[in-house]
Amino acid sequence: LFAASLVINAQGINDCSTCGTVLLKAQDIDTLSVDELRLLTNEIYARRGYKFSNERLQDYFQSFEWYKPLADNSQVKLSNIEEKNSKLLTDRRKVREDERQIILTYFKGLKQLAAANNDAELNKLFIIPEDRQMASLDEMKRTLLHIDFDDVHWFKNKGLYSVEVDNGYVKIVYSFSLSNEGIVLAYNYMAHSDIMEDFDTMFSDY
Repeated sequence: LFAASLVINAQGINDCSTCGTVLLKAQDIDTLSVDELRLLTNEIYARRGYKFSNERLQDYFQSFEWYKPLADNSQVKLSNIEEKNSKLLTDRRKVREDERQIILTYFKGLKQLAAANNDAELNKLFIIPEDRQMASLDEMKRTLLHIDFDDVHWFKNKGLYSVEVDNGYVKIVYSFSLSNEGIVLAYNYMAHSDIMEDFDTMFSDY
């Protein structure tokens, strides 16, 4: 289900230059990310002269010659076609946001199982094939516990949370990443701790 919802096989529209005259179709925007959909929705308003309180949006649209902001946003009126296109974009964005929440809620549930040391349930969910080398259940639990699933950052259809932990012996990067290729939980031993000297474990409680 997760993989199917994230696969992208085609390119979506790049701008809303025709959103005032042509009705968008679902397939035109099906592959777009939350932020791309939000930007297109704002572009519909920008093309009508809407002045944005968000400085990043204002600076972005200010760079286009066609953008002519009005002094009063109450003067901004959308046509029937623009209203329908805005609704389509907004509804699709809500679907995308819901997809993200489904995935994150699922992994929050796994994190709760890890915190409770519920190995029985986790073993039902994580089956380690004999023909490939994967993390042990304890390592997977440790990784889950280091991920803040409420702080995943997004760029288009990619999500990432990554944190480096220095445990006094080694530095470990724990990460959760999501893309069209799938979802990955990972940990990576990067280097010895900043406080280690001569790599001597005699003085470490590791």
